[in-house]
Amino acid sequence: MVLRPELRDADRIGAERAGGVSTVPEVILARFLGLQCAAFSVITNFAAGMTGAELSHEETKEMAPKGGEKLASLLAEALKEAA
Repeated sequence: MVLRPELRDADRIGAERAGGVSTVPEVILARFLGLQCAAFSVITNFAAGMTGAELSHEETKEMAPKGGEKLASLLAEALKEAA
């Protein structure tokens, strides 16, 4: 399996890997604008080179709402317990 360089480097040091394409830039911009932030990400697919399959934006669009529903449920439960 041929991994992208950043995934290969994470693999070398024994890290579990998850890469994001929007959360970090969005938080950086929000902080620059003086906003307080909390961020959650939903993993929608495996990164390039991890499965041998082609990446698909369709897969991302299909999986994002499913992950969002699970995240919303977890947050609702956590907030209910915290109250």
